[in-house]
Amino acid sequence: MTSRRWGRLLATGVALGLLLAAVPVTAGAEPAREVAIEPPPAVTLPPEFDEFYAPEAGPVAAAQPGEILRARRIMPAFFGFVHLNVDAWQLLYRTTNSFGEAIATVTTVLVPKAPPPEGGRKLLSYQIAEDSAAQYCAPSYVIQSGAIPFDYVNAAEVLIPIAAGVGEGWTVALPDYEGPKSSYGTSKLNAQTTLDGIRAVENFAPAQLSGPDTPTALWGYSGGTVPSSFAAEIAQTYAPELNIVGIAAGGVAAADFATALRHNNRGVYTGLVMGVFAGISNEYPEVREMLRNSIVDPVTQVLLASKHLLCHPMGTALVPFYDYLGAFQGDPFQHPAVQRFLAENSLGQATPDMPIYIYHAQFDEILPNAGVDRLVEKYCAEGAPSVIYERELVGEHISGVAAQLPGAIAFLRDRLNGVPAVQGCAISSPTFVMAEPRFWQTAADVLPTALAALLGQAIGTGR
Repeated sequence: MTSRRWGRLLATGVALGLLLAAVPVTAGAEPAREVAIEPPPAVTLPPEFDEFYAPEAGPVAAAQPGEILRARRIMPAFFGFVHLNVDAWQLLYRTTNSFGEAIATVTTVLVPKAPPPEGGRKLLSYQIAEDSAAQYCAPSYVIQSGAIPFDYVNAAEVLIPIAAGVGEGWTVALPDYEGPKSSYGTSKLNAQTTLDGIRAVENFAPAQLSGPDTPTALWGYSGGTVPSSFAAEIAQTYAPELNIVGIAAGGVAAADFATALRHNNRGVYTGLVMGVFAGISNEYPEVREMLRNSIVDPVTQVLLASKHLLCHPMGTALVPFYDYLGAFQGDPFQHPAVQRFLAENSLGQATPDMPIYIYHAQFDEILPNAGVDRLVEKYCAEGAPSVIYERELVGEHISGVAAQLPGAIAFLRDRLNGVPAVQGCAISSPTFVMAEPRFWQTAADVLPTALAALLGQAIGTGR
């Protein structure tokens, strides 16, 4: 029995209390309907045991992409116990999987306490690097008060969009973009769930937005670029009504899946290899069948099973230097199931029509930058309207989370404030960003905001 079915059975008796309020929401061209806002859950449960995440199939299939199915207040907290002084809700909404089928997932909405500006707030959709094939690693769980921070990396990362987004006075959305099956690495699904999450938030009155006209930006680092970067390519066809003014992506992960996985096999981060295979097998049945039949080493089968149970900090650290790819009978990247996955989920299938900012270390130890270089060259050759690409020389993947904040924040702030983007392609190779004045200027701006949030102060009240 899958963890999702198990969760549905065990969660049927969970009571969430009386309804508090109702707000009008719409989905696409459908008439507005009312969705009641439920109170915070009495007990914070992982998604596997929380019936909020498990809607009946009928209402999901009948809904439009981005339509809200349920809404509830939550108490947001850093690491599950440091309460944050922002208004927060979670929306269960309809979206679409890799095969065009209706599914439902959750996004978390964070709004500053201050009154909104005239015309509504701007929206930042921040995609946390979930990188896990288990539901309890989802952002919507780790940000709730009372959550156990099993995924302490994700729990820490939520402070970035809070300080940089809520601190600016923006509404922030944190989608569970991997969907109900925790489909890690599946770019198409991850991007569609992200775009539908934006639709849902823009139709949720307490988010204080102005519907599809809302200036919206997307941002993600490492695993968070899987949805963010692919959304840049499909937004014009999947959600053309959205006013996406810019997308920032750092440590881009889906430019060359096969090279990245081969690069990490037998290395310090070799645990990522089977983590990705576990994630895509959650979405692609033929990949799951391939793994069952092609892995001839029983130890590797056990390690693969562990990836469905562990969040990425533990799953990645488990058994470093292991030869996962050597346990396959033949080259897994030549298998038809994996070939299909690569064809449907690799970047470079379309040219973004909105400004994009890409940052990547030249000597990234986890994600080789050659694939990103080729991707940018392709975008530029195909006439992308605005591409900024920074290739830091003295940098690497882990430090890039902090080192590249100045460029990303400045880009997002300018786009959301209506500053015209650079036209054409601008490629630079800074030596060491943390030695530049812009890094310390941004740190002086963001760190006090982060500290204020951790001390329970209301942020985003002065803009």
